[in-house]
Amino acid sequence: MKLYIQNRCTKKSFFPKKKDFLLWLYTILENQKKEITIRIVDCLEIKYLNYRYRNHNIVTNVLSFPSTESIYTKHHFPYYIGDIILCSEYINKEARHLKKNILEHWAHMVVHSVLHLLHYQHDDKSSQKKMQRLEKRIMLKLGYRDPYN
Repeated sequence: MKLYIQNRCTKKSFFPKKKDFLLWLYTILENQKKEITIRIVDCLEIKYLNYRYRNHNIVTNVLSFPSTESIYTKHHFPYYIGDIILCSEYINKEARHLKKNILEHWAHMVVHSVLHLLHYQHDDKSSQKKMQRLEKRIMLKLGYRDPYN
């Protein structure tokens, strides 16, 4: 696993340690050799990125950008699966609002976003249920609660 973390927050805000991210990623990807970049940003940057790439002019908790390069072969490891942009201010505020443990909520945001990098979606009821079942299973495997209860 190769993990690149970029901290671009302009304000001091909680975010997990690299070891937490690595644990979550190893659990989700089941020790597959992959590369991921995680960028921790503030509200201003995620709003800009959300508008530029999704045409939504709002702050959000996370954005996932799956790799568009087809560099995967059975002889080429590790391979890059994409970028995750996490807004620490928003995630921390959201956890408090939902009365969830902050680290557990971060784990859920990472699980959710990595599944998007792996091309899981929640565009319709069927795909939403499938993705949520997988999120729940991963969160329970990590020792956390069901994020949807």
